[in-house]
Parts: sequence; C-alpha cells; structure tokens
Amino acid sequence: MWLEAVRSGHDRPTRFVLWAMRRFSGVEVPAVLKVLFYRHRFFGSPLSDLIQEVMRGPSYWTIAEREIFATHTSQANECPFCATSHEAIAGAYVDADVVTRALADGTDSPLRPEARAMLGFLARMARDPDGLTPADAAVVRLAGVSREAFDQAVWVGTCFNVINRMMNTVGAGPLEGRQPSVSARFIELAGYRMPPPVRLFSRGI
Repeated sequence: MWLEAVRSGHDRPTRFVLWAMRRFSGVEVPAVLKVLFYRHRFFGSPLSDLIQEVMRGPSYWTIAEREIFATHTSQANECPFCATSHEAIAGAYVDADVVTRALADGTDSPLRPEARAMLGFLARMARDPDGLTPADAAVVRLAGVSREAFDQAVWVGTCFNVINRMMNTVGAGPLEGRQPSVSARFIELAGYRMPPPVRLFSRGI
C-alpha cells in the first residue's frame, strides 16, 4: 500500500523534478524514484550511490550480466516492478533475445558458465537464504568465479533483495507501455545516482 507521504509528500524542488520527468518523457515517473526521492538524504541518496557502484563500477561482470542478475533476483522475489525494469535495462546492453534466454536458464542459455553458476546461486540466495551452505558457494567457485567476482555478484543480489522488498511493500506493479524503454534509456544515460537537481536543491530530510 502506498503511503500518501511517499506518493505526494516531496518538497518543492523534488516535485519540480518529478514534473519535468513526466513532461519530457511522456510517461509516469517510475515508482522507485518516488520512494528514493522522499527524504532522500536518509535513505535514497546513500542507496543510490551504493547501487551505482555495484551496477556500474569496475567489475568482473559486464553491465548486461549484472542487470540479468538483478532481473533474476527480482523474479525470484516476485517483484514485478524490478523484474520488468531491469529486464528492459539489460536489453539496452545486449539483444533482448539474449536476455530472455539467459533468464530462462535453459540448455541454450547464452551466458558464460561463470555467470550461469552465479545466477543459480543468486536465485537460491533470494528464495532460501537460510538454506545456503558453503557447498553452494563452492559450486560457483568451481565454475571459475574468483572470490572477488563472487562478492561483486552477491552485492548485486543483496541490493536487489532490499529493493525488491521495498517495492513490493508499496505495491508497485510492473512497468507498462513505453515505461520500460523510457526507464532503460534514462538509466543508460544517467546511471543510478540521485539526479543532481534533487541531490543539490532538495533538503531531503
């Protein structure tokens, strides 16, 4: 259930940014931005900085692989908002058919073996974290994933386990119509950091 404060309780600079985004994109602003923008200095800005580092910082994993990890985690957590968002974002970096086959994780998956092994671990981490054992990590390491690469992918899963729960809590539904492509283009251009007008002009407290 949406809290009215999160839906419409933003300060004036943030309301202007939301209006401008609607005006120039022609679609409703994604629900996650409304959540992150609200009193952003407490939560939204620090989380956005972390996500930017995890999803766009130096990594063994390509951007497309990280977006596929995020999508698969979101599907495991039954988060329709994040699943549709990040499937579209992944499709901005590789062919959409590649993304679809990767997420199906069948015998024709186009992912390299290391990414396929990591995908399985992240899905279990989302569905049954208490059931994970050192043996699960060992399977991934045997596929050729270094300790550093393993940690990088686990950070992706950790971030989206948090975000998925947040978006499911407010009842955010899947992106529809032009929203997936518009959102993917926005992230491709601007990344995940808090937009500068919000960071600079909104008190966010």
